[in-house]
Amino acid sequence: MHLISRALMLAPLALFALGARAMPTLDELSTNPHRDWLTLSGLSHHFQPDRRNWREANPGVGFEREFDGTPWVATAGYFRNSYDRNTFYVGGRWMPLAAGPFRFGAFGLVATGYPSPVLVLPTVSAQLGRVGANLIAVPNLPGYSGYLGLQLRFALD
Repeated sequence: MHLISRALMLAPLALFALGARAMPTLDELSTNPHRDWLTLSGLSHHFQPDRRNWREANPGVGFEREFDGTPWVATAGYFRNSYDRNTFYVGGRWMPLAAGPFRFGAFGLVATGYPSPVLVLPTVSAQLGRVGANLIAVPNLPGYSGYLGLQLRFALD
């Protein structure tokens, strides 16, 4: 495997491991101010469409709870994945870096409908007031087509 491919695969895991040290306790999360979001899954684009007949319309709905003052967002939901399978997921986003309305980090999920039930995915989120978006970007890896995936977010408060 190429050194760059290995680095791209390990980078989200390293970020997630570093984030675990900064993870607030359950007591802190229960008392911290938060904002709830409705997420709508919808689209993906695969960089190697000839490798498989990918489903690129991925309808779904989910819920996010963003904890003010922390880089953590809890998430759960459902969507129809690119393998044309039902996916139910639960996990979180760790978004430690920010630039204007953009936050950078990774999704860590346990999900059905994939070859591996544990997913760690690089993520960029943008937010303007009560509307936002999550963009997942996975590069091409040996034996796997990279893709971009999009979710829209709407504040519930």
